[in-house]
Amino acid sequence: MTDWIARHYTALRDLPVVPDTTPAETFRCFAAPVPEIGTPWRELLARFEADVVPRSFHLPSPRYFGLMNPTPLPVAVFAEALAAALNQNLGAWHHSPAATAIEATVVRWLCDLAGYPATSFGSLTAGGTPANTTALKIALNAKLPGVKDSGVWGLPRRPVLYASDEAHFSIDKSANILGLGAKDGFRRVPVDTNARMDVAALRRMVAGDRAAGLEPFCVVGIAGVTSNGVVEPLDAIADAAEELGLWYHVDAAYAAGALLSDKLRPRYRGIERADSITMDPHKWWFMPYPCGAILTRDGGAAEQALAAGAVYIPATEQSIEFRHHSLVGSRPFSALKLWLAMQLVGRRAYGAMAEEQIALTERFVAELTKDGDWEAVTPVDTAIAAVRYRGHRGTGAQEHGTNDAVQDRIVMRVLAGRRHWVSATTTVGVRAIRVMVISYLTRWEHLEGLIAELRAAAGAG
Repeated sequence: MTDWIARHYTALRDLPVVPDTTPAETFRCFAAPVPEIGTPWRELLARFEADVVPRSFHLPSPRYFGLMNPTPLPVAVFAEALAAALNQNLGAWHHSPAATAIEATVVRWLCDLAGYPATSFGSLTAGGTPANTTALKIALNAKLPGVKDSGVWGLPRRPVLYASDEAHFSIDKSANILGLGAKDGFRRVPVDTNARMDVAALRRMVAGDRAAGLEPFCVVGIAGVTSNGVVEPLDAIADAAEELGLWYHVDAAYAAGALLSDKLRPRYRGIERADSITMDPHKWWFMPYPCGAILTRDGGAAEQALAAGAVYIPATEQSIEFRHHSLVGSRPFSALKLWLAMQLVGRRAYGAMAEEQIALTERFVAELTKDGDWEAVTPVDTAIAAVRYRGHRGTGAQEHGTNDAVQDRIVMRVLAGRRHWVSATTTVGVRAIRVMVISYLTRWEHLEGLIAELRAAAGAG
């Protein structure tokens, strides 16, 4: 297995990103009844190489410019095996003494990077969606304390939360899961032409909802919008949240990694004022899935919202019981890979990687748009670019295909080549092509290849 992993990392630069397969063919390949007898391990590994690898997306490739799937650091890959061998359950200290202490240390590091006080705390999660759901549950309990016992139906007024039009789908999903209602309990705040929340509109919406007898309780700011990487005005949103008496949550699942850089940190001014923050080390920390985190300025807020008794779990005095800080009881030792990686790499090198990836993204946009055929739809705040084909030299918009359908066709042509992966998205009301530098293996030569393929796909008619 070690040999295969080493060979795979060596081959990543040349492997096609997109597999040559279809859903039907893939499901047929693995359809089989329950095995009656065992198969020798070497045969199974051979089948893994023959059937699984060719039908897998090579997300760790330096030519993968898609969603937030990084190339995992090798130390983190092997840490997963170490953690599995120990098989600790971080629901209770009694079942994970060292692991509990390590997660507490890692959480402290993340809180320090956010600029949080010593009284802050948090826990690791399976990713941004459960982190955001946890944050909104904590917010409900903090602002409407009776909700823990009586639920939202026991509240005198309907609670409402706010996030921008560009918010991640997990905010809708959380509103649904928590019984707020993904439509009636969630207000989408308009954004400006740069995809940043209109804070004045937020104030008007909150005032209107209160006048209508509703209970605004939380606003979500975004540090690294999924579609375009834009960082919202975190400080201005913090001002509004404070004035309006709202819990302030920042979804920094992706862009929190830039806090590792002294140079980039000022771009996130205001994040330290948030009541809670979502971070995903399985993005800019280059961790294999899963490794998310939820942090709270008030270190006891999660326990107040989520603690539940269990007579069958041994009580340990003066210890952290992470099941009381989390939505789940059985919790993996996800902290080990981040703990090892941060010690091996160090904050300065992590920060330098974030700076390099943003510089590559800025250079990509400048090169692609220099002849006028392409435009940047939103600013480059992080290592994500939203670009759009305008037509030859930006003239003859409709006949040269600057409509939304053309952006989708360009993406499909790139994916058909199997060498690069980008995605289409909708942001600030238009269809765009989303390009993200997420692999620490990516160099300018890989982006040059993507530019050539995008131009060729756009010129194919």
